[in-house]
Amino acid sequence: MPTKTYTATGITLLARKFRGSERVVSFYTREHGKVEAAAAGIGKPGSSLAGAVEPFTVSRLFLVRGRNLDRLTQAQVLEALPELAARLEAFGYATWLAELTARITEPGEAAPELFDRLRESLRALAEGTQGALVAAAYALAQLEAQGLAPILDRCAACGRELAGASWYDGAAGGLLCSDCATQGGTKTEVSAGARGLLHGLRRLPASRLRTLRAFPRESAEVLSLLRQHLEYHLALRLKSEEFLQQLRQEE
Repeated sequence: MPTKTYTATGITLLARKFRGSERVVSFYTREHGKVEAAAAGIGKPGSSLAGAVEPFTVSRLFLVRGRNLDRLTQAQVLEALPELAARLEAFGYATWLAELTARITEPGEAAPELFDRLRESLRALAEGTQGALVAAAYALAQLEAQGLAPILDRCAACGRELAGASWYDGAAGGLLCSDCATQGGTKTEVSAGARGLLHGLRRLPASRLRTLRAFPRESAEVLSLLRQHLEYHLALRLKSEEFLQQLRQEE
């Protein structure tokens, strides 16, 4: 019989009100994947757990398994990123990363490399790395882990090496050459710069994204393509998109 108590290093993704001063918190942990736990007394002054349930905080968590919901009993904050709350764009993209993680991952499926990637991505946003670039790189890493990454290195229809213009087609699962793109259906043209950027994002860790030379329009184009891919293959539309869209309109 598994022990009722366990520990984990987790990143706070989302928190919602539960009963009274309790919150139900979604964590992405290195050891156990996504974990949902009830945290008592969060709304009360001086709560010892309040810091750990702040969005994007990395904490050492002490938990007890429950029949329907685990319970957070203690927490030690390891890393907080106040810079994310200080800038709207960074906060918006950090929220997008957290929501994507909460929606695309399953409880109990540990993926230490994705935990590390999320932590590095949040740090990159806090350090001022271009938000669309960080989000696109993280989305691509998650899609690759799920075995759902778009086909980028050849035509998704005929298998030929891509040269020159290319188009994205959700039904085909990736990029198409100019010949295949003419065969019906709605396609999205992909610039050469965006295609090159997609290949670059596959190679670089989040900590080195600032070294990647990318025009903001190319980063936005790549992120838009990956959003289409998430929606087509996972029926996934994130609520945080509305906030980011509002920010783009204000700019």
